[in-house]
Amino acid sequence: MKSFEKMFSILELFTMDTPSLSITEIQEKLGYPKSTVFRILDSMEKADYIVRNEDNHRYSLGINFFRLGSIVQNQLDVRRVALPFMNEIVRHTKETAELNVLDETSRVCIEKVDSPLDVRNFVRIGERKEAHLGASGKVLIAFLEDQERKHVVNKIGTEHDINKTLFTKDLDQIRKDGYAITKGERVPGSYAIAVPIIDYTGTSIASLTIAGPIQRLSASQEIFYKDLLMSAARNINKKMGNFQIV
Repeated sequence: MKSFEKMFSILELFTMDTPSLSITEIQEKLGYPKSTVFRILDSMEKADYIVRNEDNHRYSLGINFFRLGSIVQNQLDVRRVALPFMNEIVRHTKETAELNVLDETSRVCIEKVDSPLDVRNFVRIGERKEAHLGASGKVLIAFLEDQERKHVVNKIGTEHDINKTLFTKDLDQIRKDGYAITKGERVPGSYAIAVPIIDYTGTSIASLTIAGPIQRLSASQEIFYKDLLMSAARNINKKMGNFQIV
């Protein structure tokens, strides 16, 4: 095996759960001679790709991986990543798919794929709606960090006549379930099912939604659409650097 292949094998041992390794641990996992492991680590350390802790002699990833990771992360665009999955959702459901983000107490549509049917949910890219009404906005609020969510709920309470206690309980249930569904809440006769998109930092950055006329939503379709959205969200999350299952 070539040296660079061994180097990549060593690098792949570092994970969120195993951020540091000793030479002995690497040798035991890969079966390489300790002299080979040391030589590869020493070369990467000199190039700032590996850092050695002088106190416990363990190795962790260096600053250059952070620099390269930042370049990759900046190239990731949730709209670009999500769009192929949105097209697939529409192909399977014949309903409109939306991608929304939170802006203060509003949700804003940043991408959409329209249903091919004449009677459909209609939304414009850039359209702003109240976040506390409808599945798209509720998911965005529900998956915020606790303090930020409390701030948003309090602000909504000053702008709209809502019961903050009941609204917070609704958000708690959405977070527990992993998705939101609303029927006729914002637009009479329509439904929406939404799931969160969560990036590599664990932050909810968007909501992915299926929406359409409520007369086309059967009980079995509701389950199918929810599962379809959650599967798409998991794949988008991975492409955004989040490998945890949501």
